[in-house]
Amino acid sequence: MESLPGIWSLSPLGALIGVVILVYWLLASGRLIPKSSHERELAVQKTRGDEWKETALEERRTRRVIEQQNSSLIEQLGVVKQLIQASAPSLGDTTQGGGS
Repeated sequence: MESLPGIWSLSPLGALIGVVILVYWLLASGRLIPKSSHERELAVQKTRGDEWKETALEERRTRRVIEQQNSSLIEQLGVVKQLIQASAPSLGDTTQGGGS
């Protein structure tokens, strides 16, 4: 049986280095991932980033409105509390002196 020439005769480390160099060369020359595919993926990522940014801005606007509504409700609660305290009879008025 004959031994195979070329890459098969390299040590495992040499074969690994060869594969790394081959993959790097394919990437650098655009043969593994074409430039058009790379640019298309970058455009998709930019679109997604813009969507996330718009979502975050909308969330901030919504939070601001909720904070304003909560502030208004807290102010109204204070007014209602004062109204109830002013209109409620005091505890001294509710006793009828008929206790033991």
